[in-house]
Amino acid sequence: MIISPPFLPDRAQLSEEAWLDIAMAQPLSRLSSTGAPEGSFPLSLRLAWHNGLHIQAPQPDGSYLPVRAIADGKVVYVHAPTTPNADVTHALNYNPFGDGTPSAAWTSDGFVVIRHTTEIGAAGSTPTEVSYFSAYMHLSHIANCPKRHVPWEAGDDIHRKDELGAPGRIYGHGGQIHFEICCDEANLRQFVPRAPAWTDPLAPVAPSADGRTDSVFGSMYVYLPAGTPTSITPPSLHVRAATSVDAPALPQSQWVQITYDMGSAILGSHTPSGEPIGKRCHAKDFEYNLYAKANERHGSLDAATQALSSPSGWYELLRFGRNLGPDPLPAHAAHWREIPTATGTVWADLNAEGTFKFSDADFPAFKGWNCFDDDLSPTDQRCDSLHLKTLIRDPDPRNDRRMEPVQLARRLGEPTVRAKLRRAICRFPSEWDQSTIVERYSWLLTEDFKSTDDDATGAKKWERFVNHAQAISFSNLPAEFLKADWRFHPREFVGVMRTCGWLSENEAKQLFPKTAMRDARPRGWVNEAVSPSAGNLSAHLIQLNKTMRKYCITTPQRIATFWGNVMQETQWFWLLAENGGSSTRYSPWYGRGFLQLTWPANYLKYARFKGISVSAQVESRLTSAQQSANNTRSSAALRALEGSLPANLIALRNAVESSQGRAMEPSESAGVYWAWSAANQSADPLAAFARITVDGLTYYTHSSFGNVAATVNIGRASTDYKSINGIQARFQAYTTAVMVLLEGNLFPDARGQMQDAPEGWSRRLP
Repeated sequence: MIISPPFLPDRAQLSEEAWLDIAMAQPLSRLSSTGAPEGSFPLSLRLAWHNGLHIQAPQPDGSYLPVRAIADGKVVYVHAPTTPNADVTHALNYNPFGDGTPSAAWTSDGFVVIRHTTEIGAAGSTPTEVSYFSAYMHLSHIANCPKRHVPWEAGDDIHRKDELGAPGRIYGHGGQIHFEICCDEANLRQFVPRAPAWTDPLAPVAPSADGRTDSVFGSMYVYLPAGTPTSITPPSLHVRAATSVDAPALPQSQWVQITYDMGSAILGSHTPSGEPIGKRCHAKDFEYNLYAKANERHGSLDAATQALSSPSGWYELLRFGRNLGPDPLPAHAAHWREIPTATGTVWADLNAEGTFKFSDADFPAFKGWNCFDDDLSPTDQRCDSLHLKTLIRDPDPRNDRRMEPVQLARRLGEPTVRAKLRRAICRFPSEWDQSTIVERYSWLLTEDFKSTDDDATGAKKWERFVNHAQAISFSNLPAEFLKADWRFHPREFVGVMRTCGWLSENEAKQLFPKTAMRDARPRGWVNEAVSPSAGNLSAHLIQLNKTMRKYCITTPQRIATFWGNVMQETQWFWLLAENGGSSTRYSPWYGRGFLQLTWPANYLKYARFKGISVSAQVESRLTSAQQSANNTRSSAALRALEGSLPANLIALRNAVESSQGRAMEPSESAGVYWAWSAANQSADPLAAFARITVDGLTYYTHSSFGNVAATVNIGRASTDYKSINGIQARFQAYTTAVMVLLEGNLFPDARGQMQDAPEGWSRRLP
């Protein structure tokens, strides 16, 4: 799932959270008379349900940024905006915040709805597919579809970052849109694996099973029951202890959150109801060192336990809090980590008896995610959800009026309340359904309007409101969109789903460049068309996604760097074994898999990580034969050993090039090589693109990617790109992946001017 906000301001040096806050900022407009910030979710004026969020367009150079599609999808509805005019009686000149005097407070009515269908994981060989809608209201202009060069229409395929149009006006405020995310109940159950029912935050229920395994992303969460073993110092014994090691066991249950971010591991603690405990623990470079840590913990075991273990199993325990894969891990493995408590930090066994593991893909209730489906009047636009009102109300039980609408409405302006509402997933009807306007808003006749009330011109206030509501609603909305009545806070949804990192097949196809450079001497350099292997992509994509998830290749930059290499290493997925490998000096240990593992030493390293034991005698013989092959430039010494090698080692080696079914080894071997090469650490630094021309052909270099490409190809980071096989094509592959996966990258043109796309680039359509 690739997703981004509807505005794409410059990233500069901003963190992800800071950038999203700017990209999806609510307007700095006054609070309504009821206390609700204008355009809030899920409630706005007079405790009325509000589908989405009003967002203020950034103005980096004095002009509003355009509105862009947040993800690939299909346009299902378009309404062209009405041309503004100054007629104060026009239904779109309506100001709910005024004194009743009609004024030219124009509201733009351009509207686009997109259906997005993508994947967030897989159960076995079956992708976990989700469909949802994004809606963009109050556009002042509809942009042209790039394919047809006329404004977007229903039925058009659209891609992330495609321009939808220009932000318009909301009650006279310029540069604003209404933005919403919604889905039907079947897809809500794909996003949120538990039943869509309210969970009482004041009476949390302890989990009795681990969270989902088909989709795992973002932060990891471990529930620790009271009595979980602890230690003052980091234990050296990495098997489960029946009691605390050298400190009292945890006196109360709590949650631990593990977040890996740019090399560091950040651990925070929470009470069962979600309140933070103590100060977070920062373990610098822990993520970068996961491979070494896993090998250390496996190596600390006695010989008998090592036979039931593998560094790969330990890696998953450290990465996910549990072992999601098939590689062995002792049943009594301990997961000791330093965690905060109310009285300081201790080391706790996060894999002790009674612990349970989850991730952000579970939308954990203790983190505030809650479903609200208890509106007593579900056909109107007024919130009558007792559970939501309970969440909003004054916490002081002495206030016997705290459930009254006026007091509840005033609470909507409180920062603590607004924070709680960010993770409220609510079910209510669409405000854009023109056919139900009177039915949905008739309650205002008793609470706000009177049928006999006039405004300053003598017009009926109720009639003016109804006319306005009908003017910004539609009679021909798709039934599938109206059925999508479960709604997320848009900023929160985009933020959490950007951590998913799972690629659908359509998304993955776009990562391949349309052309790649090759030295065709004596003709010189040529740009040749790239035709990826659709069969290998389809067969291996789930395992590649699992590999990226396991080895923390989860940021757009890391994913682009990984794919930029695996695409070229496999010649666009056509070759899972080195072309002509049987004639190399290291045959039969030639390159295999998505990063072309070569030489016995690398295969042995991979085998040990997977828990395959190889005797010291076999290792010694292979090491000696490898030295001979390298010195003599002949594979004879390596071939001579074939009949005497363990069958499981030969089977593992051969499986790395398997293209059968859902074979794991081609991608898993690439992930392990990536991990021991510390490729994430090389991929993370910010760098600028540099423009290079060869024989009139242009490509772009990038130092972070170049270091990883060198590590993959020659075994060490290097800025001497001449020694890297196919480096021009690798850079072209990386540049294409960057354009699909990232935002805000700049590319110099021939005059040195920075552009937002590489020279001559166009998207590969799936």
